[in-house]
Amino acid sequence: MTLAVRRAVPEDARKIAEFALKLFAQHRGYAPERFVDLANAEGAERYYGLRTTAAEAIVLIAEKGEETIGFLYGEFERFDYAELLEAAFWVHDLYVAADSRGIGAGSALVEAAKNAAIELGANKIVLMTAAKNGHAREFFTRGSFRETMIEVTLNLDQ
Repeated sequence: MTLAVRRAVPEDARKIAEFALKLFAQHRGYAPERFVDLANAEGAERYYGLRTTAAEAIVLIAEKGEETIGFLYGEFERFDYAELLEAAFWVHDLYVAADSRGIGAGSALVEAAKNAAIELGANKIVLMTAAKNGHAREFFTRGSFRETMIEVTLNLDQ
């Protein structure tokens, strides 16, 4: 079957939300004290549906034949004073269904995001990955990403 990546449209929001909820659960599994459970299917569907038409957002989906197998969501930031960034594209979410990993969907999503980010005026892509997500860290390292920051968390309610 053919692997393809395209820009998402509002009608893709339900499937994107299904994947996003799995991604959120994965993060909570890594560090439940850091990642709160604030998402629900309706809220995620509404959020990602709106992002598909936002001017500086990019939402992409990967398809294998007629089946949606993954998505990438990011936003262009002309200036981000808190992060000391200029002309950066933040990848906020990247998810590929477990049964479709290893066929190049993640790489295809990142490549399409690179091209779209350049069109928006970005000169770099920035993202964060969970410290315990070794597969993602290895994937990004293979794709020439490099570590630049390490997030630390201190819970104040303990």
